[in-house]
Amino acid sequence: MTIKIGVMDSGAGGLTILQSIHAAIPQANLIYFADQANAPYGQQIPVFITRRLIEIADYFIAQGCQMMVIACNTATVAGITELRQSISIPVVGVEPAVKPACSSSVCKRITVLATQGTSISKRLNDLIDTWRFDTDVEVLASASLATLIDSMPTSLSELKEEVARIAEQVLSNKSDTLVLACTHYPLVKNLFDEMLPLVSIVEPSRGVTAQVQRLIAIHDVPIGAECRSEVSVLTNGSAQLKASLSYWVDPLMAHVTYIHI
Repeated sequence: MTIKIGVMDSGAGGLTILQSIHAAIPQANLIYFADQANAPYGQQIPVFITRRLIEIADYFIAQGCQMMVIACNTATVAGITELRQSISIPVVGVEPAVKPACSSSVCKRITVLATQGTSISKRLNDLIDTWRFDTDVEVLASASLATLIDSMPTSLSELKEEVARIAEQVLSNKSDTLVLACTHYPLVKNLFDEMLPLVSIVEPSRGVTAQVQRLIAIHDVPIGAECRSEVSVLTNGSAQLKASLSYWVDPLMAHVTYIHI
């Protein structure tokens, strides 16, 4: 028996988590669902997001998934507690990498880049209060970056303008570390690297993958010995949104399929 894991996000961002899990556990069967019809989550209320998480989890469980990964900071903040109370399989969420950023910052000044929903959440502020110690933490919200990433490649010029605006603010903050507190943002890490060559960029994919491996061991979930796994990428978005999601998907890994969930 080979483990099957369901991974979800509102759009393309969780693909960075999917790729990390696939690389670390190549024998795992993976289902990725992008809830593009209801994106961006940063503009949705927590009750709605929680309801969607439960509906998506029900689909994953019906498909035989033994674990679910919420590869979305906003969705984790909004509904992971309620989701864990509603389903029987283990759930892994994603949190901004505030702890490693605070500990590694040399000048003790970091910027956390998040969606509007995450930027004002109690969960993020609790993380900052817990781990900041003597580090100055600036929270910067972007209302458009995740949406622009989901609209690629047609949004490229606007996307570059938004990254440039953010980079200017990071430099104004005199931060030496930037936390990408939305799983969409690592998809354009190369742009941040170009505009912020002296700033360390921190993103969550390794931490989430490590937690998936820990839960597999704790719950004694059989991984299986198959060398070739199946990876499915699904969306409920329009044809245009599906095409934008396909832009970020490695065609050698999977093709994007429409599904109504």
